[in-house]
Formats: sequence, structure tokens, C-alpha cells
Amino acid sequence: MSDTLETNKIGEAETDQIINEPERGNKSKIAVFIGIVLIVAGIAASYLVYFTNTGTEFKLPDESAPVVEEEKVEENKIDKALDTDQDGLPDYLEKIIGTDENKFDTDQDSYSDLVEIKNGYDPLTDKKYFAEEWAAIKEKIEAADAKLYQQEFGITVSNSITEAGSFVCGATTVRDIDNNIYNTVKIGDQCWLRENLKVTKNPAGEAITRYCYNDDPKICETDGGLYEWNTAMNRSILEGAQGICPDGWHVPKDTEWYILENNLKDPVQSCNANRAGEFDCDSAGTRFKSGGDSGFEVALSGSRGVDGSFVFRDSLVDLWSSKEESSSHSWLRSLNSGSKIGRISFVKTIGSSVRCLKD
Repeated sequence: MSDTLETNKIGEAETDQIINEPERGNKSKIAVFIGIVLIVAGIAASYLVYFTNTGTEFKLPDESAPVVEEEKVEENKIDKALDTDQDGLPDYLEKIIGTDENKFDTDQDSYSDLVEIKNGYDPLTDKKYFAEEWAAIKEKIEAADAKLYQQEFGITVSNSITEAGSFVCGATTVRDIDNNIYNTVKIGDQCWLRENLKVTKNPAGEAITRYCYNDDPKICETDGGLYEWNTAMNRSILEGAQGICPDGWHVPKDTEWYILENNLKDPVQSCNANRAGEFDCDSAGTRFKSGGDSGFEVALSGSRGVDGSFVFRDSLVDLWSSKEESSSHSWLRSLNSGSKIGRISFVKTIGSSVRCLKD
């Protein structure tokens, strides 16, 4: 009897194990499932909080929506014509060179940035460039703006020489012994240099005395030098001598000045070739000067007195002729702010400008 009871107990325990094992397994699976659900719910809640706080609407990707490529931002176009300070250098070029696009004269020495660069001066330091520095600056300008470079630094334009290689006045430029470059202008049948001489040597390469207004070399670069008559003539007294002009050019004769002023005067006006100390040939004086329509473009560069003083810059210019009036005086042409031109005899030891005429 006791054996039977024991057997029954064992059977009940096995039966209970068989019944309860699946129940415990199911409970474990349920626990794991609940854990996964809680983890997913936690992640979803975190995303919801993030997008709520950032104000960003959370949306699942719509596979049916078309894919839009990101818009490309176009770079700002450079306005190559913009020249804020009106110094002749466009703003974008000033940034390349290092000058101030808001200042006409970066180093405040009274010369525009472009004028300084054209004449070999650093517009940042007020000093002369070394040759390699100047070449590098000009190379930058040429690379950025070939048209501006040709306009301001070009030696000759492509059409300045004829097919036969001959000189063409008004297009071909001229070099002096110092390697300064001058433009040319044709007026009537005459061919003139368009700028005043600024040479420091005679055609033989010998040093000469050149005066710069107020002893400022920069003014020689812009206005040309001031020379005594004997220096301008290179010690010659022959009318029409080469003087210190480049080869193939000469200091103009008195009569050649008259031909020029007579070509430029108003048709109804008189022009006395032999006047002395008088202003005549209205309105050739206006057409001669910078801003006139002749292309001669002479600046009112002043003069140097016999006492060494510099006077009348911006109000007068004297230009030597090669004609003596006496052993101590020679004839020159004088222009002021008026519309006429003076024919005046002056002592040879004053410093005046020289403008050369082609042979």
C-alpha cells in the first residue's frame, strides 16, 4: 500500500513538471518580448522628445517622393568694372595687389595708386620698386586684366607696326636711353611725343642734370623733367638739334612750334609767328593742355627759377624751342590756364620742359 502511494507521488511530481515546464518557458519568452518592447518604446520616446524640442517634424522617408538634388550655390560674380575709389585700378585688382580699394591714394602721398605703379613706385610704401618687384606686379595685372595692362603698360599694340615694320605715329611708342616709354601723337603733318622728356642721360649715355619739381622724383615720372636750355640741346646751338631727345627726334624749332599752334588755333583767329612776350593763337592753348582734343596733353608742370626755386606748377608750363634769341636767351612756348599760347624769350638757365618732335 505504501509503495503504491509513493509511486503515485512520483507520478504526480513528474506530471506537475511536464505541465509546469512549458508554462515557465512561456513566461521567459514573454519577459524577453516585453523587454524588447520597452527598449523600442524608449528609443521612440527619445526621438520624439528630440524632434519636439528642436521643432523639427519627424517623418518617415517617403519612398514614392522624388529625390531632389541639393541646389548649388553660384559663386559671386566679380564686377571687373567696379572701381570704388576711381584710381584706375578695379577693386578686384586692388585686392590682388594689396592696395585699398576705398582709397584713391593708399599711401597718401598725393599720387593715385595706378600712377605710382605705372611709374615703378610701390603705392603701399612710397618707395621705388626693385626691378623684380615691379615686374611681378605688372605680371599680376597682365594676368588678371590684359586689356588694362596693354592700356597702361603695353609697349606697342599689335596694329602699331605696319606689315613692312615701319613706324606709325599715334600707335608706335618710343623709348629713350633710360628705357622710359613715350606715346606718340600725330597733329597735322607733325609727329610729337605725347609726354614730356624725363631722361637722365644724353644719347651718348652721359649723365645730365635733370631737375624734378620740388626735388620730388615722382613728379619727374608724371610731369617730366625740367632742363636748362644748354642741357636740353646737349650743348648744341644748332636749331633743330637732337639734343637729349631719342634718336630720330629733335628739340623743335621755333617755326615748328608755330606750325603746331597754327594747326590748333580757331580758324577765325590770328596767330603771329614772330610775336615776342605775347600770348596768341586762341584757342590752341586749350587744345594743347591735358583734357584738350589734340592729344598733345601737356600738363602745367611749372618751372625752376635761376635761383633754384620751383614755381607755378598747376598754373603754367614752359616748353623749350631750339632757337636762340641771344647768347643768354632762347625762345620757348608758354601755356597757362588761358586759351592762348605765349612765345617768350627766357634766360637759358631756367629749368623748363622738353617735348620732342620726330625728324
